[in-house]
Amino acid sequence: MKKKIASIMTILIILGAIGGSIQVSGRTIDGREGQTQGDITVNGRIGEFDNETPGPDPEDINSWINVTIPTTALFYTTEDSSHEEITSPGYSVSNNSAKGVTTTVSGVEDAEKMDEVDLLTIKDVDNATEKDIELFRNGQATVTESELFELDTKQIGGFIFSGKASPVNSAEESNPKFKLVLSFATVVDTTD
Repeated sequence: MKKKIASIMTILIILGAIGGSIQVSGRTIDGREGQTQGDITVNGRIGEFDNETPGPDPEDINSWINVTIPTTALFYTTEDSSHEEITSPGYSVSNNSAKGVTTTVSGVEDAEKMDEVDLLTIKDVDNATEKDIELFRNGQATVTESELFELDTKQIGGFIFSGKASPVNSAEESNPKFKLVLSFATVVDTTD
């Protein structure tokens, strides 16, 4: 009898551990309501996970992330503004994955020669967020982690830089630089 109870307890502990690590939505089959059966949709994946093909979620949800970003970007002042207005070309981020991806400005690193930059911001080209994310003020990094945009499956988003500068000598070129750090997260579909 003790062996039987120990075996049952071991099975319950194992099932509890397995069930506790897998999150699924469920439904109740209630015989009092005339229900005596239910069906379960079973999805599978054979072979290597491909984040460009729709299918079941992998163990690590962020395995879905597959984006293309620029390797370099440029901001510059304009002659029309006496080199006090900062602008830039537009740059794109392409979501190549089969799931939506949130793009976040996480920070800046390795800033050099930023002392002539009064203000530098980044924003969504479509301005869907309707806000500029401040990167630098008075030559100092001020960025706080902020969402830039959310991209649907196979969607392309864009960003630009803008701001103000106080050149010491606008007749001479100076070359401030920094690394922009973007983070990406898979958009979790809560309807599944």
